[in-house]
Amino acid sequence: MTAILQWAALVFCAACTLWRLPALVKGRNRRLFWVFALVSVSVALSIPSIYLPVDGLLGGINLANVVLRLCLFAAIFLVSAKIAAAYKSPLAAKLIQGPWGISVLVACSAGILTTYLLSDVRGSSTGLWEFPSQPTVIVYAWFGRAYLAYAAACLVPPTARAALTARRTLNRVAALCMCGGFTLGCLPALLQLLPLDVSGVMGTIFFGAILLVAIGLALVWVSFMRHPLKP
Repeated sequence: MTAILQWAALVFCAACTLWRLPALVKGRNRRLFWVFALVSVSVALSIPSIYLPVDGLLGGINLANVVLRLCLFAAIFLVSAKIAAAYKSPLAAKLIQGPWGISVLVACSAGILTTYLLSDVRGSSTGLWEFPSQPTVIVYAWFGRAYLAYAAACLVPPTARAALTARRTLNRVAALCMCGGFTLGCLPALLQLLPLDVSGVMGTIFFGAILLVAIGLALVWVSFMRHPLKP
């Protein structure tokens, strides 16, 4: 299931990146192009057949995993700020773009870099699964999930509200997809705290969340094209 969701998310996000390319060239809504592009890179680097040769080119020290995490952080920051504004949620926008949100982003990014440098991760391993016993690798994974969970939690209320109140059916479906994706995005950080082995479901939850949010964003843009804002 995880592999199917990985490839489905990669194909969908890559297709959306190409779809947004003409708008990028014309200077329209460039942020959405970069969101899909960054997520495409992150998802691609989660697939062993792509990750292993790429990381080999980077020295075989799992630097590609750091690239994956930071690209995803950047994508989440860009899209979460836009969604908070689109759904008229000043609180969510403040929590993400304000001093507290920036502090969380910087702290998690610094945590990723610091724990990576303190870890012995020589030898390419997709998802760092070959280094499960190193405390610094465990903390590294926690930092990777913490910011995603924080931003996702900020966006569950506004997307849930839009799913219930949007005037157009397509907009409600889009908000519902994003709400479901952000809800799933909160779970990995919470499940990591449980004294259980949940590694088997982490991938399914993570890539399911990415796919749902990506579908929601695509539906929002389809709705905009069908019903453009009038001056």
